[in-house]
Amino acid sequence: MRMKARTRLLVLNKFQKWFLFNFVFYTGLFLVVLGVGLFVWFKVIVSEVMQIAGLLSETFVSTIQKNILLGGYVLIILVSCLLALAAIQSLWFSRRIAGPIFALARHLENCEKSGRVEHLTLRKGDLFCDIAEKFNRLADKVNQSKGV
Repeated sequence: MRMKARTRLLVLNKFQKWFLFNFVFYTGLFLVVLGVGLFVWFKVIVSEVMQIAGLLSETFVSTIQKNILLGGYVLIILVSCLLALAAIQSLWFSRRIAGPIFALARHLENCEKSGRVEHLTLRKGDLFCDIAEKFNRLADKVNQSKGV
């Protein structure tokens, strides 16, 4: 039996929001620390060049100063794009985790209502397919012991 594709973006709201927040927060923290480190390193290198450039023309020095500011803007844009990519990736990954958990919870509720332990079917490519197989073996044993 082929299962239809998930239509909801957030399957397990609480888990996915928690996962999304933590993944983006720690990725953002890493990117900000990396960006600040690169910017400080760049400023140190440029200040050394500026000391040497004191012997050179004023236009050369003003061009370097202008490009430092432009480099900072590019770094901010790059960090923002990487944060957006991290948010999209974490949402996609959390759906791969939350979808099977949601399916298992719904399946267990249906089994409870029917009073019979039935096989669990997950979508192809979902995580936890090996757990579904083990659940299905358990369901077979339970049903055999009940004589169903």
